[in-house]
Amino acid sequence: MNIFSENKDFWGNAIDSRRSVRSYERTALSLETIKKIQDFVPTVKLPFSNEVKIVFFKTRENHSLANNLKKPPEDAVAFITDTSNFYNVTAVGFVGQLVLLYAQGLGVSNCWFGHYFLDEIEQLVPDIDNIKGANRPRFGYGKGKVDGVHAVCVSPLGYFKSDGIRAKDRITSSFISFKWKPLDDLLLNGIKEISLPDALRTAFNMARKAPSAANTQHWRYLIYSDNKTVEIRLTFDTCLKL
Repeated sequence: MNIFSENKDFWGNAIDSRRSVRSYERTALSLETIKKIQDFVPTVKLPFSNEVKIVFFKTRENHSLANNLKKPPEDAVAFITDTSNFYNVTAVGFVGQLVLLYAQGLGVSNCWFGHYFLDEIEQLVPDIDNIKGANRPRFGYGKGKVDGVHAVCVSPLGYFKSDGIRAKDRITSSFISFKWKPLDDLLLNGIKEISLPDALRTAFNMARKAPSAANTQHWRYLIYSDNKTVEIRLTFDTCLKL
């Protein structure tokens, strides 16, 4: 048993309700809520080593965190690692998504921002390396391999503000968010959802709702005959065997 199998309803509800939120109330999270999220962080265990550090910080009112986040909530979180190691950067996705899903389960809205304003984050987040020189990027920590300890991405932590939401976000919510492909469309080699054991069906139905840019869902699943080994194949020819 683990934290996921012990509380399927919590995680199922968090996954089903998750959406990328860019319009927030300027309301601080309660100390109890922040502590719950912070206490959850050490429970995240991955099957590979990593050096991901999670830092909670306060934003500055009327200071944008990103182009699509002009008015952030009071609280936010940064996912930091040594970006010279590709596997560390990859691990941020695994660790960060679990933390943000847990926050969602507590009713806290969030959204990944890798394209954040670098000047602002370097002022607000401790223990990251400042980027200097003529090639200093404006957003994020730069493209390609960048040595040093940096915030791979940040996320606001707050409560959804319905009024004032951008037209683009209204369209995204209506026509893209929650429009997941049927599981049968994601299974390879003619495998159908109805043929899967209950445990696999539940796992894959949660996995198919993972966030992706514009909800493109660019992953496919190949299930081996032992019903234990799974290959995750991406539509751009990357393969991860579990």
